[in-house]
Formats: sequence, C-alpha cells, structure tokens
Amino acid sequence: MSTTPTQRQQSPEPSALRRLVARHPVTAFLLIALPAAMAAMSIPAMAAYDVIPGKHLPEKVGLDLEEASSLFLVIVLFTTVVTVTRLVDGPDGVRILLRRMTRWHVPLQWWLVAVAAMPAGTIVLAVVLGDESHLPGVSTLLSEVVALLVAFALANLGEEGTWTGFMQTRLERRHNFFLVASVTAVPFAIVHLPLRVITKEATTSAELLGSFIVLVVFCLFFRTFIGTVARGATNSVLLAAVTHTFFNRSNNADGLAADVLTGPNQQSAATLTAVFLTATLAVVNRRRLTKAYRHELDAAEQTVFMGADLHRPETASKNKQRQARSTS
Repeated sequence: MSTTPTQRQQSPEPSALRRLVARHPVTAFLLIALPAAMAAMSIPAMAAYDVIPGKHLPEKVGLDLEEASSLFLVIVLFTTVVTVTRLVDGPDGVRILLRRMTRWHVPLQWWLVAVAAMPAGTIVLAVVLGDESHLPGVSTLLSEVVALLVAFALANLGEEGTWTGFMQTRLERRHNFFLVASVTAVPFAIVHLPLRVITKEATTSAELLGSFIVLVVFCLFFRTFIGTVARGATNSVLLAAVTHTFFNRSNNADGLAADVLTGPNQQSAATLTAVFLTATLAVVNRRRLTKAYRHELDAAEQTVFMGADLHRPETASKNKQRQARSTS
C-alpha cells in the first residue's frame, strides 16, 4: 500500500533555541565561547599567581603553564564551534569542516608560503637590520621540529578550525573579506589576553588595556594574512593552521627564527614581514578575496562532500554546466 505525504513521518520541528542559533551562528558562538574561555583561563591564571595550587602540574606532561592554558583555550573554542556547527548544519556541516582541516592537497606555492615565507622573511630582514645569523645545531633543529608539531597539533589546528573554518568563513558569506578579518581580530585578541596575565606580561589594568590595543592592531594583519592563505589554498584550514604555526615560531622569542638569529631585531623583523606578506598576498590574490569567490568555495565544498573529485572551486560550476547540457 502506498503512503501519502501526510502519512509519511515528518521530521521534528526544530526548537526555538536551535532556530535562533541557526539564524545567528557567529553571535551564538561568541556568547558561549568567550565567557567559557575566560572561565577556563582563570584556572591557570590563579595557579600562576599561587591563588590555587598546580602551577607546575603541566610540567609533568612536558608543557609549561602557558602551553597548557593555550590547550584549554583551544578545547573550549573548538568544542563550541563543533556544537554550533552541528546545530546549524547537522553532522554534514561538521564533516565538511573536518575535511577542510585535513586538506593537504593544495597548490605547491601555498605550501611554500605557509612553511617558508615567515621564517625566511624574518631572518633575512633581521640580518638586514643588523642581527647576526648562525646555523643551529642538530639537537636544536630536532627540538624545533618537535615544538612545531606540538604547537600545530595541540593549538593551531583547533584555533584555525575556529577562526578561519568557522567564524571568518561564515561572516565572509555576507560581508567584505577585510571587514571580516578586522571583526574577527577583536575576539581573537580577547581570548589571547589572559595569556599575557598568565605569563605576567600584563599585571595591571593599564598594562592589560595597552596589551589589548596592541593585540587588536597586530591581529588585524594576522587574521587578514591567514584568511588570504586559506582563500588561495583551496579553502584549506590545515594550511591556515600550518601558516599560523610557522608565524608563531618566527615571532616567538624561543622559536625557529630565534634559533638562527642573535640580536634585538627578530620581533620587529617578524612584524614587518607579516605586514609585507599580508599586503602582497592581498594584491596578488585579490580576485579570490571577493564574496563571489567565497560562495564558489562553499559550493565546491558541497560538491566534494557529495563525492566529486574537485581540486578547484571553479569545477563546481563547470559540473553544473555539464549536467545541464546532458539533460537538455
């Protein structure tokens, strides 16, 4: 016996909360993630100032307090992203995000940008500014490889799944690329501010305010730089995370560039390199920074998810044209 439409089982009506999250996913993410992140970061912050015990507990697993705090932060942020994505797009939306976070098959030039641009630019510019360079030893290089892998796996991949894969992607569907990067810079700076407290770089209200302003300005360039790489690297969050990792290891006082350089100019050189790369990639890659290209990328993700073998977002529209011709 055939069933009529009224006899078929209807899917349950979404709850009011789910409908609200679906209409405002980024706002929902921020309202959940920012307070949760601040609460999570308050624990290592209190430990850092001996309000509670446990300051040296992360050392038992080979991490310092700052690294452990960053891990807490990433867990909170990415868990919220997965939850909101599932509410809005269902399990398929989560799978698409995870697919982007494991996409390594991208044009070679973007791998070179991700891995080599920041370290090479920082080292060359620092030498031009007066620093001395030297070849690090084998043990130093091995330690650096371990540090890169740990930072990538425990922090940067989840971070970029949050900021590039979720927040910037969703906002770019409706707003200008550069506006989105600027907006994202603010919560990105907010969640990183407690790290300045934990490391005791900012211990007063005035120092916190100054750190926040500097972070926001810095993150304006940083989020633009990372977003540009992701656009060029066929929507790959993995390449955004690799870029983030090598950026940090070029800028940090104990990173890759610091292993090669002796002198006071490393961080200035890293900042100038980031600004130069951001401007250069934005100009060269400008066609890929439009809202239209964001929609092409999204369409390609859907097509890839449905089983097509795509390497360029333009293939999605070409497939549609072929389908239209085959049915005419």
